Amino acid sequence: MPDSPFGRYSGGLPGRHAGRPAPRPWERSFRCPSTARRRPAEAPARRYEDFVALHEEISARSAPPLRQLWWTGAAAAFAGAVLSFAAVIGLRTMFGVQVPVFAGEHTAAEPAAASYALCAAAAVIQATALMHLLLATAARPVRSFAWIGGIAVALLTILPLTLKGPFDAALATAGINLAGGTSVVVVLSAVVAGSRPFPGDGPFRRGGRGRR
Repeated sequence: MPDSPFGRYSGGLPGRHAGRPAPRPWERSFRCPSTARRRPAEAPARRYEDFVALHEEISARSAPPLRQLWWTGAAAAFAGAVLSFAAVIGLRTMFGVQVPVFAGEHTAAEPAAASYALCAAAAVIQATALMHLLLATAARPVRSFAWIGGIAVALLTILPLTLKGPFDAALATAGINLAGGTSVVVVLSAVVAGSRPFPGDGPFRRGGRGRR
């Protein structure tokens, strides 16, 4: 192999192409030869298996778990309404704490408990609808819902402390909002995350292939 001013010359193009196979004519015509890369030959059967695995992975993630989500949301709304009603009745009759603080001190226990229970059920239904919307529009619906839900729970926890009323009633209302809101966010997120395949569990990910 003779030498040249640009390196060892093998009969192809001199300079930076020395020691490399001469590029094909179409490579020289359409793009720079230094950036041309020749893909190694791949067995057709392997490419077909990768295509089928990718299609199965996309198909498995295409159907969001809407039925499980709404059944869980309805059950959580009912449970939240019952627990809120029971908490208000118990705190007002047994401990004399006038919760919720926005109901006022002169409101009877039953109307205050019923209004608080309706608010709790409506909040759970709205959270379920938000998760439904994020499943249809967001790339990471669970993470987005967790952020939005966390902010909403923080606001619902702080808001009772800013209202005029007994401090014990405001503190109890904030605690109920914090516990109930956190439970709803965790339950809905767990239902959706458990019914959707994780990125590394698909067959296309085996053997370290198919990285996105």
